Amino acid sequence: MKRSFGIDFVRTISIALVIFRHYGFYTGFNYGHFAIEFLFVVSGFLIGQILFNDFFSTESIEPASLKRFMIRRWFRILPLYYFCLIVKFIIAPQIGVNILYYMFFLQNHFYGIDFYPVSWTLVIDEWFYLGVPLVLFAFIRFVSHKPSHILGFIIGVIITINLARFFWVNQTDAQWQGLVGNVPFRQDTLLFGVLLAFVKKKYNAVFQRLDNPVAFLLALSGVAAFIFVMRSIRYPVDNINEYVWTRTIAFSAISFLIMLTLPWLENSFPVSGKPLFKGWNSFIVWGSKLSYALYLVHADVKHLLLPHFRKIEIPDMVSAWILIAISVIISLILYKLLEKPLLILRDKYFPDRPHNLVHQVGKV
Repeated sequence: MKRSFGIDFVRTISIALVIFRHYGFYTGFNYGHFAIEFLFVVSGFLIGQILFNDFFSTESIEPASLKRFMIRRWFRILPLYYFCLIVKFIIAPQIGVNILYYMFFLQNHFYGIDFYPVSWTLVIDEWFYLGVPLVLFAFIRFVSHKPSHILGFIIGVIITINLARFFWVNQTDAQWQGLVGNVPFRQDTLLFGVLLAFVKKKYNAVFQRLDNPVAFLLALSGVAAFIFVMRSIRYPVDNINEYVWTRTIAFSAISFLIMLTLPWLENSFPVSGKPLFKGWNSFIVWGSKLSYALYLVHADVKHLLLPHFRKIEIPDMVSAWILIAISVIISLILYKLLEKPLLILRDKYFPDRPHNLVHQVGKV
């Protein structure tokens, strides 16, 4: 598949913001949270393209399309996650049989994420990969394959999730911290990416109108304004739970704004072919390739090694850069020895359906 430099840029900058936050390069307001929101919407957008390209590549939607998608997702996500999880269990076996919560992505709701804190986002992702394709498949196969009906269905699900979240907050006064990792109440974030993927597939003229720098800058300004408002609410005193909208519609609002930045980022984000920018281009592409492994390992590298660095009185900022370098090296090894071979194996035995008439983006 053809890579998108703009999507690679989003992934690389997002994972950098998360790592910099965890390594103490910036404190106070957590901008890394919005980096995660970008990654969620991008994930929905890329996965949506894969699904719709496959679903509509034949005259009638086939169960084989769903099976192929699930197998390809397994090869992409689960092996590296389970490898890291097993390594953590070997190092800290005290969790015992409760490791099963992490094996089946149930920790957000039934156990807690202290054993593997970064895994909370994977729980949302994995249940999205399992549920949304099944729901879309069932709707298109058994209800309607008309584009207007499918579009209305996706929008209807997003609205339903917002209404359910509003009802839940109204009835229980649920706090933001209990909602941000809640699987059913966060599927709208990824669904905005799926919505954009469907618009690109079936309403491409609309998608093309969004693919211009003016639309991108307006959307990006909206994202910046939203972050500014949230910063004023959360820092220096965190009042996020004082408002209903911050715990309900806010999740969809930021996702919608992020969604509107993606058409230009995907197709038109500038990449320079000049030698001066060659290193920068490589950094962005490799940052995207290693982003998943980096996300999984960086916090544990810090947890395991930083205490030893402090014993020999290495300044924290120097230690942070050293630990980031170690995290990158570990991620590169995992990519070369585990991720990439499995992706090659996946493409050999479970190849994606070729789509000669559509533009595909990135290997996800």
